[in-house]
Amino acid sequence: WEKFSEYGQLYAILNDNKVKVLTGIFPSVDAAKQKLAEIKRTGYKDAFIKKVNSALLVNISEFETGIKKPLIPISFEDNKITKGAPTGTTEKPADYTVKGQPNQPSFPASYDTKPINPATDVSGIDYAESTGMALPTIRTRVKRRSALELQKVLKAEKYYDKSLDGYYGDGTANAYNKALVENAELRKYALLAEHASSGTPSRSGNFLQNAINRMPVDPSAINTIDRSNEPVAKVYSAYYLYTKLGPSSDVNRMMRTALKGAFSGKKMENKPPFDYNATYAYEDMDQLIRHMFYVHAAPGNIYEVPRWVYDRHPRETAKAQAAIAGFGTSDFKSAAGSNQLDWPEVKLLETIAADLNANQTDASKLAASSAKRSQIFLAPNSLTKEEKSSAEAWNQDLWTNLNAWANRDPLHEKSVVALKIAYYQSAVRLEDYFMDQGYSARDAKAFTLVTLRTLVADHLDRFV
Repeated sequence: WEKFSEYGQLYAILNDNKVKVLTGIFPSVDAAKQKLAEIKRTGYKDAFIKKVNSALLVNISEFETGIKKPLIPISFEDNKITKGAPTGTTEKPADYTVKGQPNQPSFPASYDTKPINPATDVSGIDYAESTGMALPTIRTRVKRRSALELQKVLKAEKYYDKSLDGYYGDGTANAYNKALVENAELRKYALLAEHASSGTPSRSGNFLQNAINRMPVDPSAINTIDRSNEPVAKVYSAYYLYTKLGPSSDVNRMMRTALKGAFSGKKMENKPPFDYNATYAYEDMDQLIRHMFYVHAAPGNIYEVPRWVYDRHPRETAKAQAAIAGFGTSDFKSAAGSNQLDWPEVKLLETIAADLNANQTDASKLAASSAKRSQIFLAPNSLTKEEKSSAEAWNQDLWTNLNAWANRDPLHEKSVVALKIAYYQSAVRLEDYFMDQGYSARDAKAFTLVTLRTLVADHLDRFV
């Protein structure tokens, strides 16, 4: 195997007691041709290009080769091409009908890989590292409303003794840190936030869920997915194929099988907003992601949409989440944005807001908010006047009603004080994040209010 390994990820096709060795995979025949001459020059004169169904490919891993090397992220652009195939006639698999290039042919480079650690992962599959965003540095020379509001509440609680100037300097920072240490409510919630840290990826004993989670970083994950007959597995096989070769009849067939398997003969809470017996043409990622979410929302579903889907497709998932919210299913599960904002003040804010929630928030609403947040961070556009006005009005209504609620009971007041401190500290930090992206202080404030709304509105909707 050593002589083959230098050409990249290896696969095999088993046919008539023969093993055909392949490497790839390429997004088009033209891309493969560019590498073919290079492969032939190295000594494999009989190398040729072959189109195959991914279900026929057997991944050649360290287990087969005995060669110890780290896993590499999936790449659909710079891999090697088929070489060294044994001679002989074999039945040619049906070609894919490629109608166009995929919209987004590769996963983000930010997904790092780790060697499998059997001692800590009982399933034999480890998880990628956190993709949370770095904590931005707070600007001390920017005057802002969020810093002023934070100073007001800190001064009322005797943690801040300087002027209310709206500048987040050392005095404000020290007062905030003092509150974290001395305020009993904040200490309680900080402890809860630490135990419920969103930055630790959840582990699953289910091999299919693990394989779906690992798709961006483990080339062998698709083999586990392709071997499964679960409807959700057919969805991710179709997605995998689409990202390599674009729209095709095989993608359409896999998705039809997934939809029928997920919904046919099932008792449903609400009528699905689409015909699951129809055959759809998946010409763009928007349609595919939307139907992916429908399968995850099917009756009896136990599998969650992995975080990387939201990170990779923020616009498409935002639309899909809106459709799921309209569907109103309780079976939808999502790991959306679970450590997207793994900042201490934000974790604290979410924990307090969740504790003030009188009822358990529907998972589909939380996932929809997370998808919106992903869209804001990954593909921010200028907000419209209506969006800014809506966020301002929401913010004002929230605090008017929370303050009224706090005045009725001293216990309520303690919780609201803690919420205010975490809210305005998070606002300051978010404003700096958006200013780091090149936005003005005014635009950063607008983006921050919209983001804060996605973080707490689902928990605090009874106050608005």
